[in-house]
Amino acid sequence: MSLIRRYLAAACLSSAALVPGLAQAQDAPPAVKAFLENLQRQTSVKPSYDSLKVDGGNVTITNLALSKPAKDNDPALSVKTAEVSLTGISDQGNSLWKVGEARFTNTSVEITDKDAKLSMSIPGASAEGWYIRALPAAPSPRDEMLSNLTFANKMTSGPITITTSGQTLKIDSIDTVWTGDPATGTGQYTLKVSNLAIPGSTLAFFGNGDMWKKLGYDSLNIDLRTEGDLSPSGDDLAYSFGLSLGARDVGSLSFKVAVDKLPVAAYAQMLKDQMSGKSFDFAGLSPQLQGVTVKGASLRFDDASITRKMLPLMAAMQGMDEKVLIASIPPNVQLTFVQLQNEALTKQAVDAVTKFLADPKSLMLSINPASPMKVSDISALDPAKPGDAVTKLGVTVTANQ
Repeated sequence: MSLIRRYLAAACLSSAALVPGLAQAQDAPPAVKAFLENLQRQTSVKPSYDSLKVDGGNVTITNLALSKPAKDNDPALSVKTAEVSLTGISDQGNSLWKVGEARFTNTSVEITDKDAKLSMSIPGASAEGWYIRALPAAPSPRDEMLSNLTFANKMTSGPITITTSGQTLKIDSIDTVWTGDPATGTGQYTLKVSNLAIPGSTLAFFGNGDMWKKLGYDSLNIDLRTEGDLSPSGDDLAYSFGLSLGARDVGSLSFKVAVDKLPVAAYAQMLKDQMSGKSFDFAGLSPQLQGVTVKGASLRFDDASITRKMLPLMAAMQGMDEKVLIASIPPNVQLTFVQLQNEALTKQAVDAVTKFLADPKSLMLSINPASPMKVSDISALDPAKPGDAVTKLGVTVTANQ
């Protein structure tokens, strides 16, 4: 697991999952006890705290701590919060509780890997309309899914300071918004990481600062956004997901996918793996995923000045005139795509790249089958006939659209 992935897992724990620690007290509200059971099942760690105060539907915890030692390829993790304040806890029925507002004060995170150490400081974080569900004694796959989801109408944390290898990064905020049905867990979800600021000294430390400097960038300011839409589809789920990663005044890369007939049990297992910081076991889930239908997918690049700056640098590195370099790119694209044995797609790709180089705005690769295709049907496509696969999947390449 990469250090970045471990950091994101820790961030999830630090901004939301600390609350279960107070469930160790006998007088803790049922909502807190339910959340502790979920956290302990997913992480095999029992949080601790110094004191717990319960006043009706309100709870205050001081000095929450979560410590997980290094094991196998997973790093050691330590999360501490000076104070957690929960207000407006109410019973929603059917083992569902709602926290009106949760506030986290002075949270720190440390991830210690055999090769590196990462620390994170979050002075303040909060959640509004936070739903917590208990897991029944004999849970169904849907119960497993719901207990692994974090339902909050709004969550925010920041500013955040990250230190690793002697370098300091800052994030303005991490914000999530969810609109949906807490009884079913379905609805729309967005997460935004606003302004991950990477100074020039950090770029230089990781070995690519000279390149960015030559391109005219003294630092990078990165924004990340994810969107999800989960809805019932009979006994299964329909799910669409989008991820966009952009550097200001550089460009952005976006990925989208939409599927249907996703088994609840498979989705629940994916959530469980994600919460515990594990990689998805696609091989193990493969039998359950064969009936999933792919409705479409896309990969898109939007330029914000990087192409015009990159071309002369690439030409200089190869000892070429910039116009000669630009003229050589479409033929190379043709040589690459001709291997897919689909003349229409090859022409599309060459035309799209030529159009983009003349006026860099966007490039997009899309998959739009005439009708949703099952994963089993995609797996059965003949690799010796890639042109047929291109046609059936509805692969297209477009520019500046």
